[in-house]
Amino acid sequence: MTQVLTAQVLFPAKEWDTQYGPRLNAKIKVANGEEAKLWGPPGDVALLALRRGQTIQIAKDGKGKYSLVEQAPAPGQPPVVEAPPLDTGELDVDTKSAIASYITSRADLYAFCFKQASRALGESGVAEETIKCAASTLFISAQKKFGI
Repeated sequence: MTQVLTAQVLFPAKEWDTQYGPRLNAKIKVANGEEAKLWGPPGDVALLALRRGQTIQIAKDGKGKYSLVEQAPAPGQPPVVEAPPLDTGELDVDTKSAIASYITSRADLYAFCFKQASRALGESGVAEETIKCAASTLFISAQKKFGI
């Protein structure tokens, strides 16, 4: 008896050399909490299209083996195979701006933490390394507390 279950992709397909030759496998977490692997031949388009965190349908046969349930395209639609985007290393202007803003705000927060640690500990004659450690602790604590 075959069961159709829902699973989430933990690790996308990767090719491995096995005793049976090269094979693909993707690691999944079944809705019941069990972790399993989906195996396929090299170049298996369906397995290679899986992305981390993606929710998929799987079939479990009577022997406990899992296989991917391929999603049928809408009637009249050809199957769509998404190629992963190429990472050119280039960042668009908006991304660069967001990164710069994030770094600037974190630097300002760290500078404030360092100033406060220096004021509180500097008069007692502690080493600068201790002040840096205190500033880092304040910085990390503030980020955790306020979710930033």
